[in-house]
Amino acid sequence: MEIIKTALFLLIFSFFLPINSYADETLQSRIDHASKGEIIEIEEGIYEESLTLKKSIKLIGKGDVVIRSCEEKPVIRIGGMNNTLENIKVEHCSDVEKTTAIYVTGSRHMLQDIQIDAEQFGIKLDKANHITIKDSYVLGHRKGNGIDLWESTSNTIQNMNISRFLDGIYMEQSNRNLLRENTLTSSRYGMHLMYANDNILQKNSSRENLTGTMLMEAKRTSVLDNDFSLNLDNVNAQGLLMYYVTDSKIIGNHMTENRVGIYMEDSHNNTMKSNKLTNNYIGVQFKRSIDNQITLNTFAGNVNEAQAIESSKNTFIKNYWEASAKIDTSGKGISAVPFTADPYFLTLTEDLPEYQLFFQAPGLSLLQKMLKSSKNQLLLDSSPLMKPSVEIVKDDSSGLILWAISIVMLCVSLLLFVFGRKRI
Repeated sequence: MEIIKTALFLLIFSFFLPINSYADETLQSRIDHASKGEIIEIEEGIYEESLTLKKSIKLIGKGDVVIRSCEEKPVIRIGGMNNTLENIKVEHCSDVEKTTAIYVTGSRHMLQDIQIDAEQFGIKLDKANHITIKDSYVLGHRKGNGIDLWESTSNTIQNMNISRFLDGIYMEQSNRNLLRENTLTSSRYGMHLMYANDNILQKNSSRENLTGTMLMEAKRTSVLDNDFSLNLDNVNAQGLLMYYVTDSKIIGNHMTENRVGIYMEDSHNNTMKSNKLTNNYIGVQFKRSIDNQITLNTFAGNVNEAQAIESSKNTFIKNYWEASAKIDTSGKGISAVPFTADPYFLTLTEDLPEYQLFFQAPGLSLLQKMLKSSKNQLLLDSSPLMKPSVEIVKDDSSGLILWAISIVMLCVSLLLFVFGRKRI
């Protein structure tokens, strides 16, 4: 009788079970049984599995949610349209080369408030369009790229903190993307665009990389109001490196304490305007670049303001060159003394880079005057500004330290002199 009662109870109880209760309650099983447009909330915890999202759902973590996998395939694969990933930490520990933590195809997905710890690549967009990735952290181990775009267009990457990758954001054959307000550090290139056109880089901070940003074979790129600083740990380090770049706008950026602020090679028809280049070893360097417009830029505190070789056919006008001699005879804020940069030193160091050690040495300066370059080889700004076009905030701390050291050394010298004389 008891057996019959128990069986009857279980039978009745089964009618009240929710229809979405599964024997194997993994995250993937919940995703597989979800309806289109459904929101799946993930409870706090660590989940050791790989996921695939295809059918327009929202996957939202509640509390500290970690999804972890050391398999070769991505931890999370997103395809189709209109999927959302939010408030989730993704850990990918695969040692297999070129594997990625999150792999994205399709269109109109949203990834936000994500934290990624990736052994190889962080996020890969493969022929993905209209994707938004924002407000997230991506940390790597200097093997793959933080965010890698391949043939992906019209995507927005905003307010990301990306560190310790080969390239922070790498983009190839990808057009009309917006990279905005991202912070990129401790990588080879903060942002790296190749064969990519009509992209916008705006208000990003790319610091302490080998090079802040590299543009290669890029057309109609807008580089606006970015901070490319402290990229100086290598003899080839630059704030902004441009190679075969055309019809692009470099406006309102700040390059400070780089080995070279802006390096431009074989690049044409670009506009460089209202940038601030301060405290670099070389402010701006041109090589085989012509028909570029350089105006209203401020060069201050650089060891060498500008160098150019085979690049005389550019238009330099109304830039501020702090180190140059200036005199205003018209009262219009324009110096009557043109600014010139001689290609002599750049030509010399191109053949023998070791000569950089003797930069500004008296012997080299004397040779430069004796072997003066012809006028058609000079970089010439015929109307330099008397005052900077943008505000320069000078760091006085180094000067104060120098003064303090000088005073201490003077006092020590006086003490040695006084006590030493008495003993004699």
